[in-house]
Amino acid sequence: MIKENSSRIISGVLAIAVIVLFVLQFSGKDTEVVENQKTQPGVLMGNLGEVKIAYVFVDSVLANYEFYKVVTDRLLAKKSSLEKELTGKGESFQKEVSDFQYKVEKKLITSWDAEARQKQLTEQQQVLSNLQNDMQNRLAQDEQTVTIQLHDSVTAAVRDINIKLGYNIVLSNTFGGGLLYADGNMNITKQVLDRLNETYRKTIAK
Repeated sequence: MIKENSSRIISGVLAIAVIVLFVLQFSGKDTEVVENQKTQPGVLMGNLGEVKIAYVFVDSVLANYEFYKVVTDRLLAKKSSLEKELTGKGESFQKEVSDFQYKVEKKLITSWDAEARQKQLTEQQQVLSNLQNDMQNRLAQDEQTVTIQLHDSVTAAVRDINIKLGYNIVLSNTFGGGLLYADGNMNITKQVLDRLNETYRKTIAK
C-alpha cells in the first residue's frame, strides 16, 4: 500500500531552495574582503567594489505562499483518493483469497479448479502490485512537477524584486540550514513572499 508520508511532499518542495544563488556582477576574480572597513549591512568591500548580499528564509515563504497551500492540498487530496481506490481493490482481492481458501479447506472445489483459481489469484495479485507501483510513480511525478513550479516561482520573484534592490547575491536558508547568523537588514523574505502572492493573485484573477 502507499505509505503515509505527507511530509514527503513538504520535504521535496523545500528542496527547491537549498541554494537560490544569483551572481549578477562578478567577473572570474576572487573577492578579497577588506578588514576594519565600515560598510552597510549586507555589503562586502573587495577588489571588485561593493558586493551586496541578501537571504531568504524559504520555510517562511512556503508556509505563507498561497499557491503552495493550494497545490499541497491538491496533492494530498489526490493521494487520499488513490489510497482509497487501492485499499478497496486490496480488500476485494483479500476477500476472494479467503473465499478460495475456505473452498479448498472444505473440499468444495476440485483440484483442477483449485489450480486454475490459484493461478488467477496470482495474476490478480501481480496486477494489484503493478497498480500500487503506478500510483506511487504518478504521485512522485506530480510532486516533482510542483517542486519545479515552486522553484521557478521563487527564483522569478527574487529576480523581479532584485531589479530595484540591486543585490549581487541572494542566498536561501531553511531551518537547520547553513546560515547561522546574518544581519536582519539582509533578510528579504517578506519582499519575496509579497511578490509571490501578488503574482499568484493576479493569475487566479484572470
